Amino acid sequence: MNRVIPMINAEWLKLRKRRGLTWLSLLLIAGSVLLTNGILTLYHLSDSAKYGPAGGVGGFSNSQTLFGIAAALAAILIGATAGAQDVESGVFRSLAATGQSRVRLALVRIPGGLLQLIPMLLLGYGLEVAAVFLLAGGTPTPSATDLLVELGWLLTLGVLNFTVGLGLAALLRSRAFAVGILVAWELAGSRVIDRLSDFGNWRVLSSTVATDRLLPGASNAMTLGRECTAPGACTPDIVTVSIAAALLVILGWIVVFTIAGVWRTATQEA
Repeated sequence: MNRVIPMINAEWLKLRKRRGLTWLSLLLIAGSVLLTNGILTLYHLSDSAKYGPAGGVGGFSNSQTLFGIAAALAAILIGATAGAQDVESGVFRSLAATGQSRVRLALVRIPGGLLQLIPMLLLGYGLEVAAVFLLAGGTPTPSATDLLVELGWLLTLGVLNFTVGLGLAALLRSRAFAVGILVAWELAGSRVIDRLSDFGNWRVLSSTVATDRLLPGASNAMTLGRECTAPGACTPDIVTVSIAAALLVILGWIVVFTIAGVWRTATQEA
């Protein structure tokens, strides 16, 4: 344990020293909240009869998509950097030569990176909660339960994308490839697969379906789109996802990519 804590701090320090990564991640997480609420407020001020206030229950719900994507992208960037930076900077040979277990070298990247990511997520969430109440304009505001549920969803989303990014980058030994693959998956690939009704309930294995199940107000019957057999003859495309199933899927993604990253670190040539 005496050796593990300094190793975790060293991983955290390596990420903190990357100023560009830090500012870009903050811009994605906090900037997306400020930008979204700023634009919605301008719309409301220009035509309050047509556009509701940026805060309140409506604003709380509207912010989830953009905020979630921004947080996921920041988590991917930090995770991929943590997973590949030792190899790309050429210091992995020196770390391996110290005699430390390679498995330990791989695993300490996880808490080290989360120390960088989680405070950013909490900052972004704090800004969003402040906007929800300050910009409510007299409309109803979310309950404490909804606020806690969204916080749990956000942290789960962040940890999932961080660990997947870390494991894939370690496996590929490349931050750029890992970021490219996961950004494409997050923004396009997963969304396309989620709406292919031919896959039926197998779509619960998608990371995005699993995390969406944890959103406030989500139920076991999740509507992913509509099935149309003829013009005007459409029915909701529904998959059944329990919270337990969603959590198992998320855990599965984390475990698989963590094992892949640890295996690659333990077996690669120094």
